[in-house]
Amino acid sequence: MITVTLFSTPKDFLLVSTKQFIVRGTTSIGGFECNYDMNTKDTLYFNGTQKSNVISHSIPVKKFGCGNFILNHDFRKTLKEKEFPQIEIELSNFKNKNNQYSCDLILKLVGKQRVYKNLPLKINQNRLHGTITLNFSDFELTPPKKMGGAIKVGEEIELFINLYTQ
Repeated sequence: MITVTLFSTPKDFLLVSTKQFIVRGTTSIGGFECNYDMNTKDTLYFNGTQKSNVISHSIPVKKFGCGNFILNHDFRKTLKEKEFPQIEIELSNFKNKNNQYSCDLILKLVGKQRVYKNLPLKINQNRLHGTITLNFSDFELTPPKKMGGAIKVGEEIELFINLYTQ
């Protein structure tokens, strides 16, 4: 494994080469994971060293991969892809205070917007990452059920954000 130095000056910026968004949840018979990866080139500045430091994404719901056709279909249906084909994710206000990292997150999903301030971020090797726990009810969604309710998706899901360096 290769260790990458993340910062030329540890408190100022990060060069991002890949962004990854993962949605994880549980069902009555196990778990599921849907993800979206994007190769990109962004410079992420900490502590307001640049005025406009926003990482914004419009992600097509159909581009999330959940491992198989059935899960992909259920994910798209749950997120009302035909009516709301995009998920909007905006990360801003990146901070580094004594090696404690954070950012603000705006999530637009199924026509609803939620703002999460001071999302804690961790750094390890070549990745800056954070996790937020969401509820289907936060977005006025109902967790899906299958087979007459025998298989139920839990109310909570986790959104993982991974920013990788080169």
